[in-house]
Amino acid sequence: MLGGVAARNPIIRFPMHDPVAILQQLVPIDSRNSLPLDQPGERATDELGMCAWLVAYLEGLGLATRITYAAPRRPNLVAFPSHFESAWPTLAFQAHMDTVGTDGMTHDPFDPRIVDGKLYGRGACDTKGGMAAMLAALADLLAEGVQANLMFVATCSEETGCQGAPFLDLSPWRIDGMIVGEPTSNRAIVAHKTNVCVELICTGKAAHGSRPEAGVNAIYRMAELIGFLRQTIIPELAAQSAPGFAGSTLSVGTIQGGTKSNIVPDRCAVVADLRLVPGGPPAATVVQELARRATAALGFTVEVGWCHISPGLATPADSAVVQAVQRALGCCGGETATSTVAYCTDGGVFATKGIDCVILGPGDILQAHGAVEYVEVAELRLAVEIYRQVARELASGSR
Repeated sequence: MLGGVAARNPIIRFPMHDPVAILQQLVPIDSRNSLPLDQPGERATDELGMCAWLVAYLEGLGLATRITYAAPRRPNLVAFPSHFESAWPTLAFQAHMDTVGTDGMTHDPFDPRIVDGKLYGRGACDTKGGMAAMLAALADLLAEGVQANLMFVATCSEETGCQGAPFLDLSPWRIDGMIVGEPTSNRAIVAHKTNVCVELICTGKAAHGSRPEAGVNAIYRMAELIGFLRQTIIPELAAQSAPGFAGSTLSVGTIQGGTKSNIVPDRCAVVADLRLVPGGPPAATVVQELARRATAALGFTVEVGWCHISPGLATPADSAVVQAVQRALGCCGGETATSTVAYCTDGGVFATKGIDCVILGPGDILQAHGAVEYVEVAELRLAVEIYRQVARELASGSR
């Protein structure tokens, strides 16, 4: 039942070292996120229930917890040892608590059933599966006494543009590496693009539809702008290069203009999605330069409305956490080569805070957000092995 009491108040069983059992408790917790942090409107749910479950689990493992808020009822959570060994490296596991909505799903989104070796449910792939594997690995590593300071970081509002992570202050801790548990089929991802969502606005002059020559049609101006984007900007972006990436992209996703058919529209706006490869100019500079060039080329003002930037990621190959991940993958029979992706993660935000991040988790990104969402149970269990081994490798590399 969506948003029901059972979903909000799951029974927590300890001790829990089994990622499948953990995931079967996480899936029924409704943490859908349908609106950006700053957008008003009624929300179906939030991350409070998930955060409460995590606090109980993590404190049950002996970790201290700290909750801060990006907005009312939108928590970020950090779990950490009550005492840090200064000679040990610090490894943080990170996963976001929110999921996308459930409209259009063809199976019960909150029933974590297992069929043919696949565990189904909203978030099973993105990213409660990675979270469950991390929690199981933490339980094992703490029991084992691995010589590393272990932390767990859970963020809100990732699904609306990595909005929650910027509000999280991790400066009290020296973190040597972070594993971000997005679905990568247990491959090591060390770089991804910057995502820019930007509103571009053309204005005109309203007039009666019977006398269009008396006005300036903003929709016609927008048509010229879209033509300029397609003919000039998009090819230039495609020609940008960076190791592991084919090029940057721009796509116009929405358009809105006019109020009535008999009124010449005086405003038209589009929202464009840009995916920028690492190593180029700052995203804000790219947006402002785009508007400046369009204005100069078209002869009318192109304005920038709202703009949201999710930072990219480019973790150096010689980073201690990258090398620990590669060694761990080798020990677990995985592919040791690192790779890149086009989508964004909270890892980009944490990279701006000076933390080296590797994106690695069970599940295929093609299963995320879909009408059918699942994670392979075997892949989930393998993720636990990899996470455990990463901590061991990082610990051994520090000695």
